[in-house]
Amino acid sequence: MATWTNKAAAAAADVLFHSQIDFQHPLNSRMAVKSLTISLKCHFQRLLNSVIPVKSMNPRDVDDLWPGLLQRLLETSPIVAAVTTRSAPHRRDESAEGEVDFAVAGEPHRLIVACKASGQPRHVRDAIGRLAPVVARAADLTRGLVFAPFISPASRALLVEHNMGWLDLAGNARVAFPRFHLEISKADRDPFATKREQRSLFFPKSARLLKLLLHEPHLSWKVADLAARADVSVGQVSNVRRALIEREWAHAETGEGFRLTQPDALLDAWRDDGVQAPSIALRGYTLKHGRALDAAIEQVFANGDSQNVRVLLASHSVARRAAPYARVAGEFFYASPAGITLLEQHLELVATDKGENVTIFAPGDAGLWQETMALAPNLRGTGPIQTYLDLLASGDRGREAASHWRTEKIDPMLAESS
Repeated sequence: MATWTNKAAAAAADVLFHSQIDFQHPLNSRMAVKSLTISLKCHFQRLLNSVIPVKSMNPRDVDDLWPGLLQRLLETSPIVAAVTTRSAPHRRDESAEGEVDFAVAGEPHRLIVACKASGQPRHVRDAIGRLAPVVARAADLTRGLVFAPFISPASRALLVEHNMGWLDLAGNARVAFPRFHLEISKADRDPFATKREQRSLFFPKSARLLKLLLHEPHLSWKVADLAARADVSVGQVSNVRRALIEREWAHAETGEGFRLTQPDALLDAWRDDGVQAPSIALRGYTLKHGRALDAAIEQVFANGDSQNVRVLLASHSVARRAAPYARVAGEFFYASPAGITLLEQHLELVATDKGENVTIFAPGDAGLWQETMALAPNLRGTGPIQTYLDLLASGDRGREAASHWRTEKIDPMLAESS
């Protein structure tokens, strides 16, 4: 049995319901069609109290919750009457979990309900496949509706495309008929997922894989081949593959193969949920500037290559040289411990707590060195994806620079691969 709490219910309060109905007056068929728009303030908290799950629910939990919630949701509209719900027997071969009948101005309406433990697109598409034949065979006004703990924005778009509705425990709902429309948009992020769950796809080992996929999204990868290329375990690749396919950002192919299909959606999610500021290994100040500083940096890379020392230009230092946009003072690097020593020597750095003009980041994972790009003359910087992420993590001006960088460097890369 799931554990319940009111933790997320408070966030769902004060939801504005919008119900619209156009109908002919029931007492006079010759009267013009009237339009009634109702806006009523409702505490959606009352619908969700005591039914907010702390942990992921199993399918049976979802099946048990939808009848009461959907009935109370419909009954909040004064133009809805005679709401009745019927649950189908819990059998694996059932096309739906139940039905809801209600009347609007005396006209019968029916919802066929499918329940899912996950509201990600792959699961919702499966529910649509189950509901569509049932709806198509119906003689009365009938629509499909999917109920899940959280219906993602991508899944909502999919349901709208198939003229179906949804209800979730995050406060989102849509019931749409030709002359009756009720829609609530409360949450675009899953309130039941922990930060770790939301960001696990973007953890360092997974990030190695995502960078490879984004650089070559047209390629179909075998799990074992991608694991060898990124130097991660087969299990790690399998987990990433499953997560991407579940979100419909990738397509499963023969055997264990898969291919990225929505690189922009993946990158958007990384931008919104997965960006973490890099750890700073050293804040330093140098008196060198202009050509003298450029020459010192070139010497660092020349000596680093000969001594197998790892140093990369990073963040605004890469953007300034490859796609100038925002003028941000200072130089930025990733460096190994030996690389930090080399930078200290050639740039004559003095450690400082403030007023730095050189920032050295510590690599969070060895995969950082796998994605790099050449910068003239004889310099190397972080690759397009890592540079984008570091710009995003560097404040408002950095986010502006990141948007420009994505347009100039990443979008053409994805277009060439499509």
